[in-house]
Amino acid sequence: TGSLRKLLKKHVAEFVFIDAPHIILAQDNTNEQDPNATATSRSNERGWWFSSSDQTYDPLAITSCDLGFNESLDYVTKYINEQQVPFDGLLAFSQGAAFAALLLSRFTTGTYPFRFVILIASFKSGQEQHRAMYENLQIDLPNLHVIGSDDRVIPCHMSEVLANEYFKNAEILRHNGGHFIPTTSEAKASYIQFLDRFI
Repeated sequence: TGSLRKLLKKHVAEFVFIDAPHIILAQDNTNEQDPNATATSRSNERGWWFSSSDQTYDPLAITSCDLGFNESLDYVTKYINEQQVPFDGLLAFSQGAAFAALLLSRFTTGTYPFRFVILIASFKSGQEQHRAMYENLQIDLPNLHVIGSDDRVIPCHMSEVLANEYFKNAEILRHNGGHFIPTTSEAKASYIQFLDRFI
C-alpha cells in the first residue's frame, strides 16, 4: 500500500491498519507478487480465518471449516467500537476483503460504521457457515472493487460475483495485473475520483 498511501496523503488520508489475528502456515501459492519469497517469510503472513483444521487457508476451497472466523469478527467489531473518532472508510485486500464483506453483512442500511468501502481482490467465502450471511445481502454503501484480470490467486470472476451480487451500485476498477494493489496513473485517478466525494 506504500504508493497508495503516498498518493492519498495529499488528500489528508490517514491509514489505520488492523492486523489479522491468526498466523497462516507457509503455502506455495499465496505470494504472487514475490515468487522468490521463502517459506519462512510466508509463514509470517496473517489471516482472518482458516479453511482447514491444519490452520491453512485456500480461497478456492468449499469447506465446513472457518476456524478462527468468529474470533476475528469479535476482534474487529470491538476495535471499531473502541475508537474515539469513527473511520471514514474501509480498505481491504484478498481474504481481508472477503472478511470485510462479511463484516458489513452484520449491519443494516444506514447503520454501517463506514461511509465507503474499497475491496481489492475480494471474493465470496466458500465456508458453509457463511452462506446465511449472504442471503438477501445487498450492501448499500458506496463501494469500489479493484479486480485484476491476471490474478492467479483470486480469479477475477470471483471478485465480480461478490461485487455484482452483493453490493448495490458496485463500481469496478479493472486492471491487467495480478494479485496486488494497482497504482498506475489510471488506477490512481479512479481512487481519487471515488474518494473525492467523501472529502
